Amino acid sequence: MFNLKENILLAINGLRSNKMRALLTMLGIIIGISSVITIVTIGDSLTRSITDVFNDLGANSISLRLNDKPDEYGNIDWSRPWGEEDMITQEMIDQYMEVFGDRVKAWAVSESAGSGQVLNGRREARCNVIGVNANALGIQNVDVVAGHDLQERDVSGNKRVAVVSDKMVNDLFPDTGLQEALGKEVRVRMSQGTFTFMIVGVYHFEVSGVMAGAVGDTSSNLFVPVGVAKDIQRVSNDDIREGYYYLQIRGNDNVTDSRAFAQETEDFFNKRFYRGNRYVGTVAYSMDSEIDMMTQMLGTMKLAISVIAAISLLVGGIGVMNIMLVSVTERTREIGTRKALGAKNLAIRIQFIVESMIICMFGGIIGVTLGTVLGRVGSMLLQAPGWPSISIVVIAVGFSMAIGVFFGYYPANKAAKLDPIEALRYE
Repeated sequence: MFNLKENILLAINGLRSNKMRALLTMLGIIIGISSVITIVTIGDSLTRSITDVFNDLGANSISLRLNDKPDEYGNIDWSRPWGEEDMITQEMIDQYMEVFGDRVKAWAVSESAGSGQVLNGRREARCNVIGVNANALGIQNVDVVAGHDLQERDVSGNKRVAVVSDKMVNDLFPDTGLQEALGKEVRVRMSQGTFTFMIVGVYHFEVSGVMAGAVGDTSSNLFVPVGVAKDIQRVSNDDIREGYYYLQIRGNDNVTDSRAFAQETEDFFNKRFYRGNRYVGTVAYSMDSEIDMMTQMLGTMKLAISVIAAISLLVGGIGVMNIMLVSVTERTREIGTRKALGAKNLAIRIQFIVESMIICMFGGIIGVTLGTVLGRVGSMLLQAPGWPSISIVVIAVGFSMAIGVFFGYYPANKAAKLDPIEALRYE
């Protein structure tokens, strides 16, 4: 039979005596394993981060959006702009609440008026001016830590009031507490002009996970009544339509199936308000379905890139086979001597397979280590720090050893079939 411990020691001694050749042989395995580990780690971290962001918006949240209708031939008239008759109006929302009010915790609409600089003397901060309805910030998971959310009297009266971030308060009023900032006025310089708002609320500014890499922390939202946002838009564009493109709804705790609730909401609007509209309807998505869609898309991308990266494993395996064939040639006399002394073909075959597996195992371990470091650094740069799962590490090392068996078998079999007399004559 064969001595496994002896074969492992022989393989390790062989690697030590030819360090550079061993490293070059492992290179394809190292690159392939590290690439797969890095991609999977970053992909899992991104998926986790995006899922957390959607979950923060509420498990029972749904989004209702305008959607172009195809004609009887399946074509959409992209040249037709949405008109005022296509928009989601306050009257529609009121009728919806009459029917579904017992299942709706809150609803929100928003309107972007643009971006600009908030000024307080010589101090300034960047901001995005967002118009919202009364009590809308709660549904958007904006945590008001001082003052209050925009109230019905603020919105219905189109008052020039705003809810700003604690970051903006610290930038504009560095020696003022959040409570002391309430009632102070700030000027917002935009492309449409300069507008003055009184601070009635302060929210905690926090952008976490992958969204932080996309949004950064150089600006924060300044929330104003939605009618004020539309008035700002009209300064430079008279063709501002009443109504909304988008409606966000937060269901009560009695909503157990958000997908079914989204379908009911979509059917209500389409049948009651958009049945006679040839061009526009509505479509509703639950947060669960959006999470599933995003996760599926990221999973597909991760798989595609991993397959491409795994090609280097194939190249690495071919490199291992090549070097093992060279090793068989170099050690032909040794093989002949062992066979002449009674070594069985199985023992010779196992010796070279073990050597191939040891090469791939060390390459896999180095690849896992490198991939773990690169994956951690990459995920941290994307503001979604994560580590590779134990399962992917075990699979990676196991796969690298399987490559050793697969690509080491042919050279090992060739060595085992050598004629001992011919091998001893080999120069």
